[in-house]
Amino acid sequence: MELRIKGHLYEIQEINDEVIGGQQGLPMAKMGYQTTLMNVAECADADVVDEVATYIKEYIDEYEERPPNRKVRRTARTKVTQAEYPANQYLNSA
Repeated sequence: MELRIKGHLYEIQEINDEVIGGQQGLPMAKMGYQTTLMNVAECADADVVDEVATYIKEYIDEYEERPPNRKVRRTARTKVTQAEYPANQYLNSA
C-alpha cells in the first residue's frame, strides 16, 4: 500500500508540473495528501485510496490549482463511508 501511495504522489507531482507549473506550496500539499491517503489506507481498501488520489489529480487538472487538504479529507471521509468503512479520527476532523 505504501508503494501505491508513493506512486499516486508522484503522479500528483507530475500533473502539478504540467498544469500549474510551479512548485511553491507543493511539498506541504503533498505531505497533507500523503497523510490523508495513509489514513484512508488504514480505514479502507486500495480501491478507496485510488479513488481519493484520482479525485486530487482530477481536481488539479480541472481547476488548475491544488485542492486544500481539508477538502481532500472531507472527500476521503465521504468515499470511505460510501464504501461502508468507518472513518478514523483524522478523516472525521475535516
